[in-house]
Amino acid sequence: MKVDEVIEAVQERTGIMLKYSELGKICSLGRQTISYYKTGNKEFPQEYIRKIEEHYAIDITNLSMENNCIEVIYRPEVYLSAGYGIEVLDEHIERICLDKRLFITDRGIRINPANCEIVTVSGNSMAPEYKHGDRVILDKSVKEFIDGHIFAFRYNGECFMKEICIIGKRAKAIPINKEYEPFYIEPDDEITILGRILPRIRL
Repeated sequence: MKVDEVIEAVQERTGIMLKYSELGKICSLGRQTISYYKTGNKEFPQEYIRKIEEHYAIDITNLSMENNCIEVIYRPEVYLSAGYGIEVLDEHIERICLDKRLFITDRGIRINPANCEIVTVSGNSMAPEYKHGDRVILDKSVKEFIDGHIFAFRYNGECFMKEICIIGKRAKAIPINKEYEPFYIEPDDEITILGRILPRIRL
């Protein structure tokens, strides 16, 4: 939680509009330290959040989780091969609640969670970045390869997860694990792009 989120949560739980000066008193922090967390957009440490919760006898940690929670489709039986290819046999759907802040890129661009699904990595060709059994978020709105990004796609009837390098009209599917060989996707090959894997997120 950020400083302003803490203040909003206190107001929602108590009706009290908490001032920065009062926040500092409760947490034994000076104005400069509070300013550091506010202007730097830093996460407010959990130890100080606990002090606020104790002071007002409230729970704002779970409130933050409730406010930031968003449901995303999870396909527990769908596997993306980080190996030599795997066939999709079942597409049973469940739903998982995730923090909506996961859907904001490093550049502050928002990704629509309605376009996203969670699937499971099978194999180790994308290790150590993505390991066997990791669950990843797939943005299905991206339907064309982007150079340097990791994509999920169906190729020759099997599902793959690989980093893509665009070379002319061809796409090179590259495993991160150097024990595996890359392969090329030709312009006339039968392929279905399932979407882009959101970077650095493993569930």
